[in-house]
Amino acid sequence: MRGLSPQSATRTALAQGRPEPTGEQVLLADVFDMVAHLDWHVQATAVTKKSDLPKKPKPYPRWWDTAPSRPKLSPARTARLDDARRRREERRRAIADGRIA
Repeated sequence: MRGLSPQSATRTALAQGRPEPTGEQVLLADVFDMVAHLDWHVQATAVTKKSDLPKKPKPYPRWWDTAPSRPKLSPARTARLDDARRRREERRRAIADGRIA
């Protein structure tokens, strides 16, 4: 496995069809993040008021990192959400019809 290239069919099949990143891609993403953070730090030190701080940079998107999947909602939670959506829609219709203010 270790001797195969990241684009080989075997490694791609083991990664569920997604090609693995090369070492250059991983390294470039890390370098991009470090430069963005360095730039942010330089900008942040030049600010006099704390409210003028620039937003922190977002990390470079790494397509090879899978985001953790959201937990499945329980049936009770789904029912409560559906009920809240139904009540919201009823209220919106009542406001549009002029029955309530």
